[in-house]
Parts: sequence; C-alpha cells; structure tokens
Amino acid sequence: MEKDTANSQVDLKQQNIHATMIPYPSMGNHLILDFNNITSVNLNSYEELDKKLREVLAHTLVTIESHTYKIFQPQGVTILYLLAESHFSIHTWPELRCCAIDFYHCGDRSLANLNIAEEKLCDLFGWFNCTSTNMLKRGSISSYLANDFLDKTEILRNVSLVHREKSEFQEIRVYDTYAIGRILVLNSAVQISTKSLGENDHYTIDMSRLVLEKEKVYEHVIIIGGGDLPIAAHVLEKYPNVKKLTVCEIDERVVEVCKQFFSIGEACSKEIEKGRLEVVIEGGASYMEKLLADGKASSIGAVIIDCTDFALDENSIAAELFTPKFYETIYKLLAPGSGFSQQITKPYYKDAFSERASQGGFDIINIYMSITPEYGGELPIANCFKSS
Repeated sequence: MEKDTANSQVDLKQQNIHATMIPYPSMGNHLILDFNNITSVNLNSYEELDKKLREVLAHTLVTIESHTYKIFQPQGVTILYLLAESHFSIHTWPELRCCAIDFYHCGDRSLANLNIAEEKLCDLFGWFNCTSTNMLKRGSISSYLANDFLDKTEILRNVSLVHREKSEFQEIRVYDTYAIGRILVLNSAVQISTKSLGENDHYTIDMSRLVLEKEKVYEHVIIIGGGDLPIAAHVLEKYPNVKKLTVCEIDERVVEVCKQFFSIGEACSKEIEKGRLEVVIEGGASYMEKLLADGKASSIGAVIIDCTDFALDENSIAAELFTPKFYETIYKLLAPGSGFSQQITKPYYKDAFSERASQGGFDIINIYMSITPEYGGELPIANCFKSS
C-alpha cells in the first residue's frame, strides 16, 4: 500500500497541469445584489414586492413556473420564484431598509438578462442604494476573490457611484473608492484609478516606453483607444519631442466622461487647444486605413493600442484591432525601425497574438509583463517593431 501511494504521488507530480484545466460546460451566470436605505418600496409588503419583481422579471423574458413566499413576524419577507431558466429570490429587512437578491440564470441569454435585471432592480430600489454587486460565471470556470492584491479587492468595498450611462458601445460608470480613488469602469472592467496615475501608473508608462524614446523626435504618434486619456497625458508630458499626438477613440462618451470627472481630462483639453493633441472619434482600423490611403505610409513614429481586452470573439467591438489585416496596415504606416504596443490581457494569448502580428509582417515580437493592480496583478503588453 505504501508503494502504491508513493507511485500515485509521483504520477500526480508528472501530470501536465494544463491538461487538467479543461473548461467545464457553462451553467449560466449568477447575479447577487444587496441594497440599503430603501425608501421607494415597502419591504414589508409581499403584494407590492411581488408586483414590482414580476415587472422586473418580465423585462428579462424569463418564464416563472411557480413561486413561494414567507412573511416573517414582526417583519420581513422572503419570495422565491422558480424559473424555467433557474431561480430568483429576495430577502428583506424592513427595519434596516435593506434587502438581498439572488438571481441565477442558465441558458444562452443568461448574461444579457442578468444585465437587464441589474439595471431594472437598481432603478427600482435606487442605484445609489446598491451596496454590493457580484456577477459570477457558473460551471465554465473556477474563480474566487483573492487578497493578493488589496487594491483590487477593495474596489468591491467602500464605493460610491459618481456617474453611470450607456453609450452606443458600452456601459460607462465612475465610482469613488476608499482604496484607489476615483475609478472609470467600462462594461464592469476597471480602466483607470486616480491613485494609480502618474508615477505609479506602470501600465501607462510601460505602454509608452516600450515604443518611444525620450531623445528621439516623432512627427506623429497615434494612440488607438485610450479615450480615458492617461497615456495621452503621459506622452505629452514625458516625451516633448512628440510633435503631434492623435488619440483615435471609437466611443466619444468615454472621452467626455473623463474630461468631466477626471482632472487628467482638463490637461488634455489644454493640449487640444494648443494643437499638439488631436482626438478623432472613429474606429481604429478604419482610421488607420484612411491614413494609409492618404499616403502616410512609413511616416508614423509609433502606435500605442490601448484597447479593450484581447478579443478572439469576432463580434467584439475590439475584434477589428486584433486581425492580421489591421497589423499589416500598421506595419505599412510605421516608419522603419518604429513599433507598436498593445495589451493582450493574458499570457496564454501570446501565441494567438504573435501569429496574427507575424501574418501582418512583424518579425520582432516581444511580450512584457506590466504591473496593473486594477486588473488584479500583471498584464501582458506586446511590443512589435518594423525592421529598419
């Protein structure tokens, strides 16, 4: 028996751990919401809650198969709806003016329906009263909240909403946080925080320094994405030899929100007035193709692509920024010896990215890991160069 145990341990050590990380079937998504300071709804009235919650669920097009409830004494209500798609429940504490909501939804429409439900529930109970929001994927991945990066963890605590809106392309939110100051959140992903800007903004510094030199003169540098403006502000301040900087951002509302709620936007507005900074509202791929058609081949000093996460999904907004055709256009626009940088989200995307960049003409391809607490650790940045 001892020999068998020893052999078993050896076998475990020799296993390819990646071979065991096969994704499980998707079992939908799970939304958990907590609300406080509720005054818009009588939390002790089963009839009112049932009516309002059925209206919310109607927007998600789920099917209510049955429901049950319990009215507690002296106060409090629990309602559980059994859905064809799974379940929805609410528990109320009227004396504290708070409630807890649990919405588990399987099926192809689960994520979209939960996003609808979150908005409708926030409208019902008060957006500023939502003290906790968690969206969990079920089945397909394993996840947990780690404490390795305290700032990342603290984003979920001690926050207050400053602004929210839906643009043509995405949901935009601004929060004030205890740990990392004011943050910009696009589609639930933290983009910038005021306490990590400046000398502590390793991501912005790395995205710039990997393709720019302090002493070199650049006639034209382009940032694709980056409508939150920290990279633009950094380049304008730290690279005085950049004569013209263009930020090409597809979502104008991101730029305007950052100008309104972040001081970094004020500095960039002054540079726009001076003419050194230009903001173009357009898709990055089409903008670069227009430059090439206008005879700008071999004239661009550097390109920094500060886009959303690396997209293998062809339906993603950012998908056009990860194609061999896009990289070929960049290759043609770059001056000899110049390069571009781009964040690619996860180290295991390196091969997929490298293959596409290589198809676009690049043979000098590097991956650098940058410190980014907002993303929960390190973020890989690709930097590719055109041969001199």
